[in-house]
Formats: sequence, structure tokens, C-alpha cells
Amino acid sequence: GTVQLDYQMPRRFDLKYVGADGAEHVPVMIHRAMLGSIERFMAILIEQTAGAFPLWLAPVQAVVLPISEKFAEYGEAVRRALSAGSVRVELDARNEKLGYRIREAQLQKIPYMLVVGAREAEEGTVSVRRRAGEDLGALSTTDFLARVRGLMSSRSREL
Repeated sequence: GTVQLDYQMPRRFDLKYVGADGAEHVPVMIHRAMLGSIERFMAILIEQTAGAFPLWLAPVQAVVLPISEKFAEYGEAVRRALSAGSVRVELDARNEKLGYRIREAQLQKIPYMLVVGAREAEEGTVSVRRRAGEDLGALSTTDFLARVRGLMSSRSREL
């Protein structure tokens, strides 16, 4: 929150007081706001997007989801490559079912889920899903990175 000195509101309400000198003066109003301007902006943005931020603003832009522990190493290599390309990416290699981890990423409103398994590791690709569940198929890490960079630089609201 913020504490603010307000010179305008007392004038609008025609507020006055009699000072020690016997003359009328306009007071300075001190009030507080629970939210400052940045907090108000973020609250409006969260309300308008229901937390599903555009790609360029999302705290986590992609999550790499190995289908099993066997592919965690490849998943980490993908995470490192995307991170080196300035994508905010996490690896979720927990010992949970893939469907559970996908659903959790959707609930967190992460824009992209990158599923990796035997085929992806062999071909050097990732299987791309959007947060709404749309399957974009397999893309090379380089192609996915180019796609994400293009969307980020255009500040697009689309995924």
C-alpha cells in the first residue's frame, strides 16, 4: 500500500479549517491506498486474463515434461537449450503420472507444455501442447525457440 498526501480532494469537498492565525485554510488530506499503481495494474491484468498471461509476460513460459524418469536427462538438455535462448522454462520430472503433470501445468496456466519421450529424444524434438490443450505436434527445439521468440518480440497475446 501507499500513504498519500492529497491536495485536490480537500478542494473538491470544499474543506476548510480555521488556523491559529484566525484565517481559513484548506487542509492537506493524508490517506492510504491498499494498493499502489503497480499493484492496481497487476490486479486488473490478472482479473482481465484470469491469470493466463500472454506468453511474453508469463512467469514460466514453458514446462518440459519427460514421459518417464528415463527421459529426464533429455528433458534437462531441452530446458537448458531453451533457457539459454531466454525462455523462462522449467523441468517437471517428478515421479507423477504424465497426465497429472500436464493438468497441473494447465492449472498453473503455463503457456506451453513440452512433452519428451523416446521418439522426441531420438529425433531431437519436443511434442508441443498449448495451455488450452491444443496439440501442435513435434517441433525441433530450434523451431520452438524461434516461434516463442517471435511471439515474445511481437508482444502477441496469442500462443
